[in-house]
Amino acid sequence: MANPSPSIDPAQPFVPVILGGDIGTYTLAREFHEAYGVRSVVMPAAGNGVIEHSVAIELRPIGSMADEARVVQALRELAEELAGEGERPLLLFGSLDYHVMLIARHREALSAQYVIPYPELEVIEQAALKENFYALAERLGVPHPRTRVYRPGNAVATVVEGLNFPLIGKPSSSGDWIAAKFAGKQKIHTLKDFQQLTDLLSRIDASGYDSGYILQEYIPGGDDAMRLCTYFATEPDSGTEVVFAGYGEVVIEEHAPLVLGNSAAIVTGRHREVAEAGARMLREIGWHGVAMIDAKYDHRDGQVKFFEINPRLGRNHFYLTAAGINPARFYVNEFLGPQYDAFDVRRQPAVVLQDGMAQLREEHLFTVLPHALLRRYLDTPTGRKAAALLKAGKVSNPLKYRAEKNPRRKLYLLLNAVNHVRKYRKFPPRTA
Repeated sequence: MANPSPSIDPAQPFVPVILGGDIGTYTLAREFHEAYGVRSVVMPAAGNGVIEHSVAIELRPIGSMADEARVVQALRELAEELAGEGERPLLLFGSLDYHVMLIARHREALSAQYVIPYPELEVIEQAALKENFYALAERLGVPHPRTRVYRPGNAVATVVEGLNFPLIGKPSSSGDWIAAKFAGKQKIHTLKDFQQLTDLLSRIDASGYDSGYILQEYIPGGDDAMRLCTYFATEPDSGTEVVFAGYGEVVIEEHAPLVLGNSAAIVTGRHREVAEAGARMLREIGWHGVAMIDAKYDHRDGQVKFFEINPRLGRNHFYLTAAGINPARFYVNEFLGPQYDAFDVRRQPAVVLQDGMAQLREEHLFTVLPHALLRRYLDTPTGRKAAALLKAGKVSNPLKYRAEKNPRRKLYLLLNAVNHVRKYRKFPPRTA
């Protein structure tokens, strides 16, 4: 067996291995470093500023991940290198849905060397494929927008009959969407009329994407109407038990086309109905691990309507750690065992218990934006909460980690702040 990686301390008790290279990747590596002092091996397609020169990361770029067999082989070779003679456990994570689905599809080949903190593929597909999610929401009576699914060859007029424009369009499979190439592609499309809809669908059909395209009625409201909730689910003998629901209200999102809909500032809080509805869905499908729900408050009827379940931590999940609950500790306790960390989320001082689930105790502001930029967009109820938290100093940015000493990290933070200002000047927030 190969010797352990020289850049990962042989005494390190376990090694997180993370596919991806975005801010969510960095955040998870930071959280493991912050909780345990361990370094993570990060495997992106290529290096970039957010993950380079970090005290928490050993970087191993592997090129395109389109060839799954090649990725699996690279992971197996890495495992041989990292495990060493002590056979220390390796925790394998994906930063995007595509990565998680890849891991789940190749569980049999990977599980001999890695601990895989995700449910079986069949369970993931019940939630991560959006058309399955909406069928589940309908069956359980969970509020959601009126929705249809388009597939190549369908009569468009028939598919959208009974829906009112504007419509929101998004892929059922975000993993398959990565491979779709066409002019004007966005993460989420807003379609004002039937002509825009047919034009978009013709381009999608020509791209070869055929996994189903979700069309749903638009819920009015600006960025501050968006909601999210992250869940921890254990798997005791009696079945799925949802032990934590970390709720957040979005202050502002990003609106550049390729990152449209990513939360740029979040205020933490509690919401009993959202927590219970999401937990009910996860119990129904037998979830184990972490899941994150995206939703939106509909002022017309006062309901929070669910959009999707992500089979992983969200890109901007640091709002949890900022409020006192580091998800890395849940992963270690649940999947490696209490001998590594006796963490029990329901006994943490940062939570209160509601209906047997831990929820975040206090409000805290998460943001990736320069504070001066954020202050321009706080004239909303959620924004005013954010303003008060800014004033009180209850604000956190995952990129501002005191353990980072490399001056190139500081340069990246400066350039990142400038880039945010440029993006918001070109792509301002949605207010309605």
